[in-house]
Amino acid sequence: MHSSNSPHQEPEEVFLPLSPKRYADFYSIEMDSFYKDIQFYKNNISVNSRVLELGCGTGRICNNLAQSGRKVTGLDLSIDMLQRAKSRQQTAVQYICMNMCQMAFSCKFDHIIIPYNTLNLLCQKSLIISCLQEAQKLLKPRGTLLFQVHIPQIPETEKHRKIFQFQMLTLPQNGGKLIKESIRSFSPETERFYLNERYRLRTSYSNAEKKDFQHTLQLADFSFNTWLQIIKTSGFQPISFFGDYNNRPFNGTNDTLLLAILGS
Repeated sequence: MHSSNSPHQEPEEVFLPLSPKRYADFYSIEMDSFYKDIQFYKNNISVNSRVLELGCGTGRICNNLAQSGRKVTGLDLSIDMLQRAKSRQQTAVQYICMNMCQMAFSCKFDHIIIPYNTLNLLCQKSLIISCLQEAQKLLKPRGTLLFQVHIPQIPETEKHRKIFQFQMLTLPQNGGKLIKESIRSFSPETERFYLNERYRLRTSYSNAEKKDFQHTLQLADFSFNTWLQIIKTSGFQPISFFGDYNNRPFNGTNDTLLLAILGS
């Protein structure tokens, strides 16, 4: 007989490592239906121009830009992301597996875009500057660079606490659910924040095995002034800064989304 005073312990959660292929699948489920930023790029990229997207993922922006007459090249370091982009390709987009800090092209581009916080993932200022300098070499005269970065607006007194976010996604194959949990923690000393992404796969089949996956990402936690310094060091000239996809001017006090248009 168990003692009534013995503590009850819940079984420890087990998370499997998230493979690159499965991450590409989950990323596609989450991001392929996100359209808020696409019109921003269409409005600021001329028709019939040559465009390079860095960190193109599963190709959602590339395909949309190409459908309206632009000649688009998508670059990513993940073969699994690029394979998924090619599998759903409906337009003549050229997809290339390449490091965006060490690019080699024989042509130049009218516009280069680095969307959806891709630069944050480089973490180090030196790598971000290297990427931007590489991009500048590939721009035509009077070409533009457009990027989006995340600027956490967290008071110093709260930067050591964790922030939890929850999202429910529908599996396209069988109507099951993909539950995504995001846990953010900040490190003011290193100017980084750590993003632990947990994915709970729940198919609609009653006898299906439930599986949980996770991985952790490190992202740059830079202020707007630090991004200005990075831009200056990279040799670009700021044209416009926006705080949302509708071209509202950036507010350095409150905005966590920064959209930049830079001249070469």
